[in-house]
Amino acid sequence: MKRSLLAACGVMLFFVAAAADLGLRSRAALLEARRHDLWSANPGLKAEYYGSLYKKKLARLDKELAAGRLKKGSAGQQADLLKSERDFFLAESSAKLALLWYKTAAERFASPLNPWAARARERLPAAREAWRAELAAKGLRTEDWMTE
Repeated sequence: MKRSLLAACGVMLFFVAAAADLGLRSRAALLEARRHDLWSANPGLKAEYYGSLYKKKLARLDKELAAGRLKKGSAGQQADLLKSERDFFLAESSAKLALLWYKTAAERFASPLNPWAARARERLPAAREAWRAELAAKGLRTEDWMTE
């Protein structure tokens, strides 16, 4: 009797923890999707975000160089890598990333008790259309299967 009660509590605790984990992951993915959605509408915010991130990392690199923990050649290479990283993130489509994050929140972390997955599922069609519009503006022809 005591063992079965303990086992039942353990199973229940496992399912509660799994549901909470799915919910938190879905919420994080939804927040990331909304950020990319915002950047899609306001590219200047995206440039500002990655520009400030680049400056912070560059300042950290300069401190390492000044402290003598880094050689000048190595610091130059790392600075070039940081610039390339910033440029890569700026060039990536925010509309595409918003769609991918909404899909992740809605599909990968879905559960009946998860309100964030439902919110992401609601935003999915608009995000898909935004990406298709972006591709069309670039003159790229797409089929439905390409943006699913």
